[in-house]
Amino acid sequence: MERREDPVDDEASWRRFTPGAPEREALLALSAELGLRLRPRLVPLSLGTTFEVEGIDADDTHLVQVVVNRGAFSSNQRNKVLADMFKLLWLRSTRFPQAEVCLVLSESTAEAFKPRAWTTLAADELGFHLFVVAETGTVTRLVREPV
Repeated sequence: MERREDPVDDEASWRRFTPGAPEREALLALSAELGLRLRPRLVPLSLGTTFEVEGIDADDTHLVQVVVNRGAFSSNQRNKVLADMFKLLWLRSTRFPQAEVCLVLSESTAEAFKPRAWTTLAADELGFHLFVVAETGTVTRLVREPV
C-alpha cells in the first residue's frame, strides 16, 4: 500500500491502529479521497460506556467503519460487515443524525454486497456509502445496483 501523510503529532488519535496497519492505511486513503481528516474516536455513551468509531471527522459529518480482511470471503466477515452497519446506523440515529455512514471494505469483504444480495439493497436504502480499498491503497466507491 502506498504510504499516506501521517503527522507524528497526530499519533495519539490513532489508538489501536499502529503505523502500517491496514485499517489505518484504509482510513488515510479514504481521508484523501473525501478531503477529510478521518481518525478513530471514542464516543461517550451513558454511564461511563464508550464506543470507538474507527473513523470520524472533526465536524462529525462522516462515520466510518473499516472491514479490510484479506483472503477468501467468509461468513465471519459477512457478520462483521453487518455488525458494523448496525453500529453506524445506531450512532447516526441516536447521536449523529446528520452524519453520512460509510464502510471501507477490502476486495474480499466487498463480496457481502453482490448485485443480487439483500445487503446491497439494504445498504442503498439506508444511505450507506461503500468504498473498496485495493491492496495498492487505491480507494474506489462501490456502486452496485440491486437487481
